[in-house]
Amino acid sequence: MECSYLAALVLVAAVFASSGAAAQERPSPAPAASATPDPCGGDSRLLATLNRPTIGFSACAIAKGTVVFEGGYQNSAVTGAGAGNQVQYAQPFTRIGVFDRLELDLVTPDFNRVTSAGTLTSGYNDSGLGFKYQFDPRTKWTYGIDGILTVATGTNAFAGGAPGYTGNFDVSYALSPATAIGSTLAFESLSGFVRSGARTRYGVFMPSVVLSGQLPGYFQLYAEYVFASKVAPDMGARSTIDYGVQKLLGRRLEIDLEVGQSLNAVAGARTHYIGSGVGIQL
Repeated sequence: MECSYLAALVLVAAVFASSGAAAQERPSPAPAASATPDPCGGDSRLLATLNRPTIGFSACAIAKGTVVFEGGYQNSAVTGAGAGNQVQYAQPFTRIGVFDRLELDLVTPDFNRVTSAGTLTSGYNDSGLGFKYQFDPRTKWTYGIDGILTVATGTNAFAGGAPGYTGNFDVSYALSPATAIGSTLAFESLSGFVRSGARTRYGVFMPSVVLSGQLPGYFQLYAEYVFASKVAPDMGARSTIDYGVQKLLGRRLEIDLEVGQSLNAVAGARTHYIGSGVGIQL
């Protein structure tokens, strides 16, 4: 635990330190009284607009007339009660820019493979549709809202069994030309199983805060804290920290590596995970 906290602190320090170095390498813009840089634009636009690999969402919508595909792989180890392993892929999320600052989203199912107490369970999550709307940028501030509706298309223990509703409020603030802090306030109405096997509906409040910083060479570091008020209908809250690195290859391809862990035990179990992913603008 202490090593993970230390790694997170080192990463946060590196993000702040990198903002100054990256800013020095960028040429100073010509004075313009009315021009305000677009925090969701420029050559590194894909880094700013991607939702993955963080848990919270970006405040930036993708550009009109573009399509962005996000996908990844995650391997989670559960320690303590119910110890085991879960593999999840390909985390597909497709975003379609239909108007200026408005996108439609297609949530296609993940495949899950869970091993616990010598038992293997596999299946797919539910599918869904969503949208994101980005408000006009306000100098250093960017605001957005997301809505997602999932339908009961999943299998086995990974299906909600009833529609799920998610509403997000996203905000980010540019601390410098290379560093930003952002937050997502997520409100979810979900269907799930209690430990007795009965299905019930429950609500989740999930705020997050993320610090990100770009380095020369189109690298980006981030560190994120997430709180979920419930992890299941009859289970308590969980806090998670995750951090990682992203690399932009050209203007249309991003790759990333991430690591995360829960900070408290829920029903006697803790989770640690590693993952990798990709973002592609078509």
